[in-house]
Amino acid sequence: MLALARAGIILSAPCGGRNRCGKCRVRLISGQVAGAEPDTEGWVRACMAVPLSELIIECPENFTVIANELTPCTPAARPSRAGVALDIGTTTIAARLIDLDSSMPLDTISELNDQRVFGADVMSRIGAARDGKTAELFALINTQTEKILKTFTERWGLAQIEKLSVSGNTTMLHLFTNINPSGMGEVPFTPVFLEEKELTGEDLSLSVQNISLLPSISSFIGGDITAGMAVLDILNVKEPSLFIDIGTNGEIALLNKGSILCCATAAGPAFEGAEISCGMGGLSGAISAVELLNERNITVTTIGNTPALGICGSGLIDAVAVMLKLGIIDESGLMANYPAPYILATGVSIINKDIRQFQLAKSAIYSGIKILCKNGGLSFQEIKNVYIAGGFGFFINKKNAGDAGLIPKEFVDHVTICGNLSLQGAEESLISKSFMKKCKQIINCCSVIDLSMDPEFMDEFAENMLFK
Repeated sequence: MLALARAGIILSAPCGGRNRCGKCRVRLISGQVAGAEPDTEGWVRACMAVPLSELIIECPENFTVIANELTPCTPAARPSRAGVALDIGTTTIAARLIDLDSSMPLDTISELNDQRVFGADVMSRIGAARDGKTAELFALINTQTEKILKTFTERWGLAQIEKLSVSGNTTMLHLFTNINPSGMGEVPFTPVFLEEKELTGEDLSLSVQNISLLPSISSFIGGDITAGMAVLDILNVKEPSLFIDIGTNGEIALLNKGSILCCATAAGPAFEGAEISCGMGGLSGAISAVELLNERNITVTTIGNTPALGICGSGLIDAVAVMLKLGIIDESGLMANYPAPYILATGVSIINKDIRQFQLAKSAIYSGIKILCKNGGLSFQEIKNVYIAGGFGFFINKKNAGDAGLIPKEFVDHVTICGNLSLQGAEESLISKSFMKKCKQIINCCSVIDLSMDPEFMDEFAENMLFK
């Protein structure tokens, strides 16, 4: 699998190459491998197979789905000065080209993060770095960033890109700058840096003049969260409010009377499509919504309105809510009276293992919310604004999120779906001289709760695994 990655062929490996998920399978047409035996049809797990000769392989049918996806755009007017906003998520990378004179967005690129060959979540990447893979992780993100920059310059006929503003979680920002994040993988979870960084393109061998990294709050509350709260101008919101960024790591911030209480909870990669049997990222063909038509029938919506190829995070939330309404899932999460897979579309289904992965993710988020509110001295009813951000945030059905137990039902009428605020923050930092100052003010108002040290968290987590 790493040989393929070095050749620029990126397979999905949610388990980090630990021979668990089976999503990296390729068909061996010719050649020999060690470490894994192909099945009768020639399929072999790429994470275990070591090439012994030149190989000819066939990628899975959904390979084009997990490959990089580019938003088409025809240049209308060439900017004289251009910048790029970059959001590096654990699963997805998003970039936006900005005209620095008019502050207008010109073009957007969204791709899956090539580092996913080292695992679907932050801890997998940290583990790979601890095993001496920092340079390879850096090379993957560096090469991918340079390709994005080159795509913008070629499509728009640009001589150069003046500024690159980068937002992301703390681990991604470390790896972007070729800094080993291993210290964040064990107690006391120490990052090398949290502050903003100013670099040149030459420092990272990127074809851009200047690079700015947005500041982080803690090891697991990164620049993406700082950016999101700054875009919302959270310090000027008068009522008690909650900010939730849902991804492989769920970051939550509670604002009350000018102070911000934060925590991070390991939601895992289920909402990004990983470790779900038919899961995929929020790309074309992913089921993004499931709706109950009557007592038996459902309808599904896919991104791009193309045939269903898998299910992404928002579709999973909807599917669980529908299955609860139909009585397919009981309180414990078992499909006790429905032993067969629940079919959503041809080739796309939900099995009991998927429900358990969802339970782990939703309990992590819900329990983090509950602990924050308790420490902040607020009941759910006192929260007047709930801002939900994240890569799949545009597709979330608020009511289904409440019904499925992802958020308290008391929040449903107060939810604002915000989408990718991290990318918006990177964009704002390109065009607003005061944005970085706003980020620093927010950080100064933040206090962090370490849920791993909270005596009540595990009890809450166990209780909130149930569907109520």
